[in-house]
Amino acid sequence: MKKILIAIAVIALFTGTAAAYDANIWNAAGTAAAGNPIVIHPGETLTFSYNGANFASENQVLPYYSDVEAVSGGAADTDMTVTISKTNFEPGIADPYTDVAVVQITLDANAPATGQWRVTIGAGEDAITKDVGSAARNFLIPEFPTIALPVAAILGLAFFMQRRKEE
Repeated sequence: MKKILIAIAVIALFTGTAAAYDANIWNAAGTAAAGNPIVIHPGETLTFSYNGANFASENQVLPYYSDVEAVSGGAADTDMTVTISKTNFEPGIADPYTDVAVVQITLDANAPATGQWRVTIGAGEDAITKDVGSAARNFLIPEFPTIALPVAAILGLAFFMQRRKEE
């Protein structure tokens, strides 16, 4: 009976420490979480920070890694590059801890306009995955006269027809 209780206690202990910390990708300044999905234009490079919180132990040295997976829209894994400027995530005793502006995501200038990728960035055992979509099209808002003139013409025509009907 004692062996069973000890086994249950050991399993419970290891279950509580399975996740080393909580990982997240933050904006370049390191002040807030980055959106999901991340929108990037072909030929553009975006900079992000890597954040970790709730560390299981202090003074960890966790090697960074990244992975890019093409999801849809004619995307290829090679269309996107993730560059991490540091080799290791080293939070020391700080909790939470943020490596500011260490992650750069670059989308090739010839990447498809409808491409979708899934980017995973991690350090040690934990990682964060973000969806990244290409936004190659710029939506232009028409100038005021382009909209106002047809509307004014329709209103003027309706007013003219109403007036003519009254006569």
